[in-house]
Order: sequence, then structure tokens, then C-alpha cells
Amino acid sequence: MSSISKPLLQWFDQHGRHSLPWQGCPANIYHVWLSEVMLQQTQVSTVINYFSNFIRHFPSLAVLARASEDDVLAQWAGLGYYARARNLHKSAQIIEQDYQGVFPDNIKQVMALPGIGESTAGAILSISHNQNHAILDGNVKRVLSRYHQVKGHYGQAQILKQLWALAKKHTPNTRNNDYTQAIMDLGATLCTRSNPDCGRCPVQQGCQAYQHNTQAEYPNPKPKKNKPSRSIAMLVYQNKQGQIYLEKRPSKGIWGGLWSFIECEDNSQEILRTIQRFDAKAHINRALQPIKHSFTHYHLTINPIIVDCLEQTRGFRSINQLKIGVPTPVNKILAQLD
Repeated sequence: MSSISKPLLQWFDQHGRHSLPWQGCPANIYHVWLSEVMLQQTQVSTVINYFSNFIRHFPSLAVLARASEDDVLAQWAGLGYYARARNLHKSAQIIEQDYQGVFPDNIKQVMALPGIGESTAGAILSISHNQNHAILDGNVKRVLSRYHQVKGHYGQAQILKQLWALAKKHTPNTRNNDYTQAIMDLGATLCTRSNPDCGRCPVQQGCQAYQHNTQAEYPNPKPKKNKPSRSIAMLVYQNKQGQIYLEKRPSKGIWGGLWSFIECEDNSQEILRTIQRFDAKAHINRALQPIKHSFTHYHLTINPIIVDCLEQTRGFRSINQLKIGVPTPVNKILAQLD
């Protein structure tokens, strides 16, 4: 075993996380797959409730495959990065059709499923089948960057290649499932982004960053870019019964496949033109409090405007009977309508 794997496994046996809702003995590959997808860019503490709720609605891969996209997105709403949910749903349908409902156990076949890269595929097969695959999620990148003082940001292809080589070097031939969970746990609980708990770290003796007191420098930060800001208007169309109008967004783009208010550029001329196209007799009632929302690449300010409709009657829904997936900002707007 490597200088990391042996002490790490000893630590994991005593201090690792063994009671997360997707952990089981034997492992349920459907649960492992779902958890690994949810954990992409999302913390465990956030995922736990979403995972449990999702499993209640879709208790098996077969049930997920038969569900509608709207049902899947409704249970994913609020977790963000909605392409994950769409890819999960597509993958379930592919597995039902091409693999007779049995999740494949070949890493190339797993990587061919929508939204699954090498690290996620390796984690799924390692944890569920104890196969010998390395992983390189955000936690592992941080651990290895500090342990070896890897200079440069892992967004660079050369640095990523170096980290993959190190990940494979340290991955043991035995207890691969435990090691995979252990190194993720180490990054999530001790080798954290800020204020790492090096005093309790099982691999501190070999950690170059710890030896040189440079933990705060690794991983090297990504060069900062100022996020641009933009503003839009969201038109909250209401009919005489107090129902609202929502439309389904395209599958590609932000909030893909979710239901949202009609939006337009945030200027008076475009707002009036958009309203007239929807309902020639509609008129503005009032503006609501602006909603601020940040994406990976930009900041968005949403100015919601309630519009009373007189002619348009189709497509309206009662607020208290919504069973569809809506983006977080839309939920915040709906809360202002109560």
C-alpha cells in the first residue's frame, strides 16, 4: 500500500462516515449512482435530504426510467445543476433498454452514460463492486494537491493529468471500495478548503504542504475573473382566479426543463411588447422585490412584475397545486405572492 492508503484506511475504519443514507452492505448500485451524481458540486449535508426524498419517489432504477422528466425535475428542484437530473433520467432509460435494467459493471459502458465521467464511473464501480478504479473529485484533488504540493490549478490539462497519475498511484489493490470512500471523507471532513484540521489528519507525516506550512496555498487558486452582471424581467401573469402562467424552459441552457415565468429584457419597451404579445388587454399590476441569483459565470438580477391578464386563459395553474419543477428564484417569487 502507498504512504496514503494504509494510514487512511486505518483512520477510515474508526472515523470515516459509515451511516450515510446511500451506504449499505451490500452496496445498492442504484443508490451509489444517484448519490455520486447528486454529490457532483454539492455538499453531503445538502444532498442527504434530497437523496432520501428522491428515493421515496423513485425507489428503483426501473421506476425512475418510467417517470416523466417533469416528475424527475420536480424532485430535483432546488438542488441546482439540472442537467444532472436530465442525464440521470436518460441514463435510467438507456439502462432499461440496453442492459435489461441492470446497471453495467464495465467502466467504459458506465462512462458512456450521459453525464458520467471517469471519476464518477470509478467511484460507482469501486464502491458498489470493489473494482480497482481511481477517483478524482474535488475532495481528492485538494488532498493530493496538498500532499504532493502540486503547483498550478487543476483546471489546466497538464495539472489534471498529474493529479490523475497520483490518484492511480495511491489507489490500493485491496479494499478499493473503502479507500474510495475514505479519501473522499478525508477531503470533506479534515482536509477542508479552509482551516484544515491537520492535527487529526492520518497522512500528515507525508504531507508536503503540512511539512512546509503551506496548506492555504494548495490547491493553487484558479485565476480570478470578474463575473459579469445582467438583469431580466420575469412576468408573473395572473388571471382573475389568481392562477399563474408558467412555461417549460428548453432542455438546454439554464434551468433546462424546469417551469418558469416568461422573461424578457429589463426595459420598459421590451416589457410592454412582451406583455402585448401574450395578452393584448393585460396590464401591469405591480412590481415585486428583486431576486438576486448567481451562476458559475455571471450574476443575475430578476425583477418580477405581476401582470393581470384578461384575454389569455390557457396554461394557468393554481399556486397551491404546483407539482412541477421550478427554479429556486421562481420559488422565491411565488413566496412573495402568498
